[in-house]
Amino acid sequence: MRRTERRRIDWRVTLADNPPIARLVAPSSQASELAEFTSALLSEPSSETVDRVVCYAIEFARNVVRLERAAIFVLDNKAQAMVGTWGTDAVGQTIDEHDIMYDFGDLDREIFARAEQGYAWTVYEDCPLIAQVENQTQILGRGWVGCTAIVGPRGPIGILFNDTALTHSPFDEAKQARAAVLCSLLGRALEPCRAHLVQSDSEPTQPQHPLVRDVTKLLVRDPTLSGESLAKQLNMSAGQLARTFRRCTDTSIVEHRNELRLARFLGRIDTQAGNLLEAALAAGFGSYAQFHRVFRARFGQPPREYLLERRANASEDQT
Repeated sequence: MRRTERRRIDWRVTLADNPPIARLVAPSSQASELAEFTSALLSEPSSETVDRVVCYAIEFARNVVRLERAAIFVLDNKAQAMVGTWGTDAVGQTIDEHDIMYDFGDLDREIFARAEQGYAWTVYEDCPLIAQVENQTQILGRGWVGCTAIVGPRGPIGILFNDTALTHSPFDEAKQARAAVLCSLLGRALEPCRAHLVQSDSEPTQPQHPLVRDVTKLLVRDPTLSGESLAKQLNMSAGQLARTFRRCTDTSIVEHRNELRLARFLGRIDTQAGNLLEAALAAGFGSYAQFHRVFRARFGQPPREYLLERRANASEDQT
């Protein structure tokens, strides 16, 4: 993430005497374009790549997941601060928010702690709905705010915040479930780029092995390719390919291929998750059974249950 001058926001002043109250929701164990962007993080790790992917994630969250407003803040452990990246302004446009930050506080710790406990997101009600307007923080009103942790294999990375400050629409469980899938994919994808999340000069960029770039390009183009097929196209043995890829990326080709397939699936699923089979096959899974197994292993629940069958529990939590 690029280096920039930032202004610090003190939420204790902004929120005054009206801190938000958490509302528990049902627990959860844990597009080809999205796949291409997440693949770039593995094959071309740099602050510039991180910035492009995070900006795209906001656009994806709004245009595909259909979140009305969204923003991503990343955790700066050294400064104990949450640092802005990209967000949505007071009229619904994506804007650069690299110049803002706020102290890492109890609410952020609670969001990450609940994610570790299996809650896919946390919803706070009666919150100030914030927008950045001409280098000032403006409150658009009050309402609910959804907070979804972005967590990698080595711990917290950031938080996706979303609200409906423009229309004041009610909380949508189905959209939030899809946003949680997006954040889970982002967490895995951003892990190799931790050194580039906050400052571009935090660590010099190390060029990725050409083999990793070749594999990721081939899999983005055709997510059905097996390890043997990849090895044949790259003129090497499957064993040598697998060992080199894991040594350079700390993940396996199978795991990376499944991440790309899940990313493609998320870009193809409709708003009501009524086309699971069609979306799974279009994403590159060989069968629905294979997709079901991968999704359940990744998110701890069957896909339809994760994406749809949480409404009743959410309604009970609101009463």
